[in-house]
Amino acid sequence: MQFLRRLKASKMNPLGPDIANAPWMTFNLSGTELRFRCPPHEMTAEMKVAPETLNIYQDDIYESWNTVESIGMSVNLVATGWDFRDNPFGDGLIGYLMHDIQLQRRHPHYRKVDTLFNPVDTKAWILRHCDGVWGDMNRDLWENRENYDTTIDPEQHFWRYPKSADEICREVIHGREWYGCTIEKPNGPKRRLWSIPISDDHVLMLHFQPSAQNREYYEPDHDLDGAVEKTIQEFMSHVHVKLAPDAQQRYEEVMAEVSQAK
Repeated sequence: MQFLRRLKASKMNPLGPDIANAPWMTFNLSGTELRFRCPPHEMTAEMKVAPETLNIYQDDIYESWNTVESIGMSVNLVATGWDFRDNPFGDGLIGYLMHDIQLQRRHPHYRKVDTLFNPVDTKAWILRHCDGVWGDMNRDLWENRENYDTTIDPEQHFWRYPKSADEICREVIHGREWYGCTIEKPNGPKRRLWSIPISDDHVLMLHFQPSAQNREYYEPDHDLDGAVEKTIQEFMSHVHVKLAPDAQQRYEEVMAEVSQAK
């Protein structure tokens, strides 16, 4: 079956992972269930998978973020990736998509957000995370610009990431509200970030990172980007999150408070 799919592939219709027929992967996160279809790993780097059952309130499962301010900590649940290929008589590998799922926990001392079940606070958390990752990369690049042979131009070399709540979308997937945003460099592939809170202090963050192989990502002779976008959408369509009973109750309480405040 896979060989027949490969025969039908082309650079304009590259063969990516078969998500619809992939096996299910499930995590029990203190009663909250995360379930999704995960195709076989195809990257050179080893696939990493956390234990399927985790106590999300256990401090030693996390790695603290190395920042001056105590903000948060995280643990990777999955790190995997998939190929995109031309047909057997064509160019072979033309690109790939790396994917990781991270469980993030707010540091008890970080009080700039109240509860991550509040959409305002969730967006504020995502904005802070993006600035702490891609914003720090930009600032480091600029501070060390004299060490590069190329003149550093922010318009050409800086990461672009959401800097306001309006740049973060909200989408309901299987009855749960997710928060999505895009991170990219000029003329570079778009990274997709999808997040969902699962407690007052915890967020699941799914990161999709595409790249081309021995070619520019945007070229007229292939549609790697179209295949990547289709794969991300299909992957998300198979992601299910069922909150633990106490988390579901807390979510409903917070959303009722948000609704009354409007």
